[in-house]
Amino acid sequence: MFKKLFVLFIVLVLVIVLLCLFLYDKNILEAEALGNEENITEENLQDTQESTEEEMLGRIIIEKISLDAPIKEGSSIEILKNFVGHIEETAKYDGNVGLAAHNRGNEYSYFARINELVPGDEIIYQTKFGERKYIVNTLTEILETDWSLLEQDQTNKLTLITCIKNKVNQRLCVQAIQKEI
Repeated sequence: MFKKLFVLFIVLVLVIVLLCLFLYDKNILEAEALGNEENITEENLQDTQESTEEEMLGRIIIEKISLDAPIKEGSSIEILKNFVGHIEETAKYDGNVGLAAHNRGNEYSYFARINELVPGDEIIYQTKFGERKYIVNTLTEILETDWSLLEQDQTNKLTLITCIKNKVNQRLCVQAIQKEI
């Protein structure tokens, strides 16, 4: 009987020791993994900041409506949460430059007041390629599927597009022609 208790005691001690070693190794592995995640996160943050700087196209300034907003390459939902987006298929400087932004419902609803623009108002477009001034010439309601106002021609112009409240399938399109120098 004493021999059985002794063997049971030894087995129990071995199980406890093995369990402790297993948990100790698991904690070390988790700590190492966490340390690697922190390094990866820092590296990703640095990469994100570098790519953000590369993707930043410039600024749009419209004094009449107190707008001074950063422009980032792209028009995805993620980009439009924080920036005016450059519509990828359009020119970046020479030609028809397409820009899109929210006008309500977001922290940054940069185009909230573009409906207040009228022909003759000035828009400043600043990029790494240079700065241009444009004069608003049209405000048009278009269907969300109508991209004809973004087509290229020989004119340097800005095309600003945003949603229209309570008109799900329509967009407000403001076009401005480069100001004569």
